[in-house]
Amino acid sequence: MVNKILYKSSSIFFQRQSTILSAALIMMLLVLVSRFLGLWRNWFLARYFGASGTLDAFNTAFVIPDLLANVLITGALSVAFIPIFTTYVKKNQKNEANELASSILNLALVVYVLVALLVFLFPSQFNRLIAPGLPDQFREQADNLTRLIVFGEFFLVIGSFFTSVLQSYHRFVITALAPIAYNLGIILGIIIFSRFYGIYGVGLGVVLGALLHLSIQLFVLRRLGFEYKTIFKFGDKDVIRILKLSLPRALGVGVGQLEWIVSVIIASTLSTGSLAILKFSSDLQNLPLGLFGLTIATAALPTLSLEWSEGKKEEFKNTFLSSLFQLLFLVVPVCVLLIVLRIPVVRLVLGSGLFDWGATVTTATTMSLFALGVFAQAGFLLVTRAYYAMHDTLTPLKIALAGLVFHIVGSYVLVYGFGHTTVAPVAYLGLATALSGAFSFFVLLFILDRRVGGFGWKRIIYPSIKILVPAMIMAVLLYLPLHYRYNNEFLIDYIIDTKRALNLLFLTGFVASTGLAVYLLTSWWLKSEELRSFVKMIPSFRKITKLLNFEEPVDSTRLDH
Repeated sequence: MVNKILYKSSSIFFQRQSTILSAALIMMLLVLVSRFLGLWRNWFLARYFGASGTLDAFNTAFVIPDLLANVLITGALSVAFIPIFTTYVKKNQKNEANELASSILNLALVVYVLVALLVFLFPSQFNRLIAPGLPDQFREQADNLTRLIVFGEFFLVIGSFFTSVLQSYHRFVITALAPIAYNLGIILGIIIFSRFYGIYGVGLGVVLGALLHLSIQLFVLRRLGFEYKTIFKFGDKDVIRILKLSLPRALGVGVGQLEWIVSVIIASTLSTGSLAILKFSSDLQNLPLGLFGLTIATAALPTLSLEWSEGKKEEFKNTFLSSLFQLLFLVVPVCVLLIVLRIPVVRLVLGSGLFDWGATVTTATTMSLFALGVFAQAGFLLVTRAYYAMHDTLTPLKIALAGLVFHIVGSYVLVYGFGHTTVAPVAYLGLATALSGAFSFFVLLFILDRRVGGFGWKRIIYPSIKILVPAMIMAVLLYLPLHYRYNNEFLIDYIIDTKRALNLLFLTGFVASTGLAVYLLTSWWLKSEELRSFVKMIPSFRKITKLLNFEEPVDSTRLDH
């Protein structure tokens, strides 16, 4: 009986999600938990270390290891790997699938170890390039943290590759739980290890989180029949094909990471703590980006790949457009809330301990400028996956290079041309990111429109209007009462004492709920198809099995092994 209960309760991790929206909704729920854990992690970092040089050193230490891991797995091999690996899964060729996955993973690990060894031995040389303005007293911290993090990222590379394999099997639940485990590891590092080892304790938390990220996915893979093999099939046509597709994608991911590196370099030359503020702001705007943009784009890729490979161009276009507007329908109102409620949000998420009022205002301003371009960054995640489904990684690379140039020029002009006249020049890095993101998204969308024979302007304009109009009404109705002044005091301060955390939480929750209600009611009045799609999913929440679309039960004989 106990074994039966355990099997049934754990089956949620092994079931297949058969639709894009159901898979995306499941991922959203779990990614929401992960993102809130990430915000909680940042709350502890801000509370214990503030916007300080120590936290600047910690953020500097992450740049090169993250660049290496993302180029190899998160953005390169995984995206090129999924469409090809999916064909093996569909044909039920498990042995060939295991050999292909093992070959790609082994190659990625060899490359990672070789480069990571250089970073481990010579961290100071890399960090001086990344953060030339970091004060000398924090450089040793940055170098030691880099060694810790590059070690931990080895396990994160493996875990991220496992994520790609599981997503090919349409198992999205466990892949969304893995980042939760990662953030829990870091939080433990902050709360427990940092008491004994300071900022290095946080580095140990990163290593622990990476191990948890890997381990939580491994047992599901084994149940699905995945068997790791120490092989390198360099001559296999599909291995070669993946590598060819990965090269321009790897360069594209590298270019995207270079945009962040450019921002880090510039932030390091500004006042102490600017790098920490930049990272906090980026993480806040990444909430809707990861919650909605990444989940829908990830869930759409297998379907887009299958439809394109079978020559179903109209179905491909329909899938892309429906996914795009479902994504924008969710992202846009959250961005409005981040802009209008920027000060309350930052005060609630970060404003405690050593994180003072000046850091709060600067972070809020930077976050609001980042938020202007979140819709484009979310759309970019989806449109690039449409190209990957078409086995075209070169076009996104070309646009990424153009976007990088746009970002570099925009960042320098905005920060050094206009920023010196403000108290928060780092905020202009958020604006530069928003502008370069919009440039890349619209150019790629325009090219894709021509590539597929046209989406039809009505199919793009009308849904866009039905999203923008409710968002604008929502923004105006929220902005006016919150920013109206009477006798040089905000009217809201006469109603409620916002200096108290509980009052601030209530105010933020009430305003956000009111704004979202206005957005939804206006969308319903405009007969938004996206809203109707989500409403249709509501009854499914009453029975979780319907939402998860349980299919393809796992062979129970594996439970005995």
